[in-house]
Amino acid sequence: MHRLVIALVTLIGLTAAAFLAGYLFLFSAATDRAAALAPADSAFYVTVYLQPSTGQQLNLSGLIGRLPGFADEASLDEKVDQVVQNLLSGTGIDYRAQVKPWLGDQIAIAGGPGSGDAVNPPVTVIAEVTDREAARTAIAEILGGSGAQLRAETYAGAELQVSDAGAYAFVGDMVVIGETPEAIHAVIDTEAGGESLADRDDFTATMDALEPDHLASAFFDLSALADATGMADQVTGVSTAGAVLVAEREGLRLSASVPFDRAEATPSDAASFALGGEPSSLVDWMPPNTIAEAVVFGLSQTLEDAEAALGVAPEGEEITGALDTVRALAAFGLGIDLDADILPLLDREVAVALGGLEGGLPSGQILLRPSDPSAATDALERVASALARVGATRTTEMVGEEEVTILSVPDTGEVAYAEVDGIVILGFGLDDVAAALEAHASGDSLGTSDRYTTTFDVAGTRAGTEAFVDVGALVDLLGDPIELPDDARDILLQVGTLGITAPSHDHQIEFHAVLTIDP
Repeated sequence: MHRLVIALVTLIGLTAAAFLAGYLFLFSAATDRAAALAPADSAFYVTVYLQPSTGQQLNLSGLIGRLPGFADEASLDEKVDQVVQNLLSGTGIDYRAQVKPWLGDQIAIAGGPGSGDAVNPPVTVIAEVTDREAARTAIAEILGGSGAQLRAETYAGAELQVSDAGAYAFVGDMVVIGETPEAIHAVIDTEAGGESLADRDDFTATMDALEPDHLASAFFDLSALADATGMADQVTGVSTAGAVLVAEREGLRLSASVPFDRAEATPSDAASFALGGEPSSLVDWMPPNTIAEAVVFGLSQTLEDAEAALGVAPEGEEITGALDTVRALAAFGLGIDLDADILPLLDREVAVALGGLEGGLPSGQILLRPSDPSAATDALERVASALARVGATRTTEMVGEEEVTILSVPDTGEVAYAEVDGIVILGFGLDDVAAALEAHASGDSLGTSDRYTTTFDVAGTRAGTEAFVDVGALVDLLGDPIELPDDARDILLQVGTLGITAPSHDHQIEFHAVLTIDP
């Protein structure tokens, strides 16, 4: 019996070990080998895994299989190939014949304005090769098709093929394609022992803060990009950013993380960071049939910062001049001080909700949660009085126990608003304001709807600036104005929702974008 127990325990242990090993083999994340070749001064780096972990493949296959025309999993690879083929056809590249036969599991691009044009920076492509001769023939065909003449050059013992249109070389089991021979030289130097992007501490720390199992990833040296574009004074508190694309069972998720240093940030940026730590409360005032919404925290500060940035840029003088003209027109024509009467309403939480289109006009709400509700009420009163002086008719109606003010502007339309519990509700008429009041009072709002909560469950969090779109409902709403092929419209109608959220916490600014696919 003792031997039997030992044998069973051993069997269970070996089975568990085998299962664990199989799980780790099938579902483990792909390895980023291209980052070890990207030069250390790369300001941006994006990589895509063509053969990600089995877990990611299963999720992606399930999502694509829900789309019209993709349900037959036996032909899934063929359909994906067709999509890529169509995307590249406009470039004159035959993906199936010229790229797929030799392309391995990873393809990446690296570059940065520090080595060239800040607006159109040169990029270097690093791709895994499974068949070097096939790659050599295909690349020669592609470059030859553009009329380029290749010539051989040698650098540090490596052979390059160079033309006026670009250059390429094989480095290990990777092919490196660049716009100039110098771009290839930098990769060869890195492979020979020079510092790579993967050796940088900030790259490692940024990417380690993200999920290791993903379809694609990206890294941005924000400090270098800001310096190259002359925006260093406007980009404070942040230095790098990383992002990953992940296939979930319910949809695709793009998640990014930006380390934030409060000590290096301007007071305005630090205040915006603090506001990003709380979820929106305004979605609880949006009717459940809301099709799309957007929430911004600290909008007034953002607008002031943007105007200040434009003021120091030569190309921004025209825009700031136009803003001053708008201020003057509002002051003299309506008696409204935009800075004193409007901006205070936007200093905390601002939301726009779209419910539909009626008679060519949108229905929905603008919702405000200012820091000082009483000051906001006074500002609204000043705006309403100013509009009344230029011909608007002002009336009030009761919706339950709440008073709603309605302003009818001749030849323009009407606007209704109410202030309840520190929340300002504006709509294109009484019905819009009443719908918001009913949603909050009943608890039946967008914020409690399944489509909204499911979307942000996939995101994993919800706080700070956010946006939500019911994609299928929006496509239906817009209808004929959008001219799309039937298959594209069918796919869009199968897409469920789009959700975006940008929470900040623990010295990190996060960004999550989710696209769900209906079952």
